[in-house]
Amino acid sequence: MVKDSNIKDTQTSNPFESVSSEIKLIAIDVDGVLTDGSIYLDDHGNQTKKFNSRDGMGIRLLQKYGFEIALISGSKSNSIKARGISLNINFIMTGVENKHVAINKIQKILNINPSQTIFLGDDINDLTVLPAVRMFLSPKNAHPACLGKANWIGKCEGGEGFFREFTDLFLFSLNINPYLEFESSST
Repeated sequence: MVKDSNIKDTQTSNPFESVSSEIKLIAIDVDGVLTDGSIYLDDHGNQTKKFNSRDGMGIRLLQKYGFEIALISGSKSNSIKARGISLNINFIMTGVENKHVAINKIQKILNINPSQTIFLGDDINDLTVLPAVRMFLSPKNAHPACLGKANWIGKCEGGEGFFREFTDLFLFSLNINPYLEFESSST
């Protein structure tokens, strides 16, 4: 059980307090953010990736509170599509060459603007989204160019709970306790 004092301490230094109430879209790069960046190939050349179930729960929690989630990846891996579908994510874009263009398409469909969007990325191909988002967030093991541009850098590495770390802070900033019991079909 989490003590109330711990929750209060987390909220006092919360980097999302001033923006969270305006955010509608949370867009995520996959490799290096939801995964550790490793690519596994079987004997037939099929690509698989390792995802963290806590990050999946973070996505489910944000969906529960009405946030739209988008996966935007340069990779064409089927495992990304499968993971997105398993989490009921409406926007799964793979093989993306220009993430700025991709995020603009999603914003147009949702009728939202950059000030209502957060992007989580870890490498230089993610930096193209900067003009299209309110905040750019990176895991602690992101490329130095991303760390230099990030509005917030997590304590966790990509694929090792970084997205869940973000989710908890973000929900706390909205006075929602992400530590309460929650029923979910799959993470």
